[in-house]
Amino acid sequence: MDTALLVVILLLMLLLCCFLLFYFFTQQSLRDITVRLNTMLQPPPAPPKNPESIRRDRAIAHDKLVLLEADLTKNPREDLTAEELASIDQLSKSIRTCIAQLKKSGDWVGMPFDFEWSDILDRLPNVNQLYRKAIAMESEPEIQAQAEESQTMSSRSGSISQRR
Repeated sequence: MDTALLVVILLLMLLLCCFLLFYFFTQQSLRDITVRLNTMLQPPPAPPKNPESIRRDRAIAHDKLVLLEADLTKNPREDLTAEELASIDQLSKSIRTCIAQLKKSGDWVGMPFDFEWSDILDRLPNVNQLYRKAIAMESEPEIQAQAEESQTMSSRSGSISQRR
């Protein structure tokens, strides 16, 4: 009876080992299949843009800013319209993206051929002045709200100290 029990235990151990090996190899093959599927389902990376096309996109955005500068020079105004502000913001993002792409690809030449956004804006005095004025006016309500909040906090702390 002892040998029969020992044979049964050995068979169960052998069966457990076989099951564990089957489980391990199945998990490993499923992991490999998952990795292969994930790489196949990933969209292919976008081909790198040609430096000339990046410069062309930047030049188009710059030309739109120059046209706005010419309009402001011809018809002086005190402030920019909301559409013009949105346009300048969009052009700024476009130019900065082009600059980053040129730097990433190693095609950035630098001055005097390639200008940073701040250099471009400095070369357009009317746009620069009105754009900075609009930004200052947008941030002014936030500054006033912060000042009012600090005043209310100081008045509250003063009233608390008077109560004590």
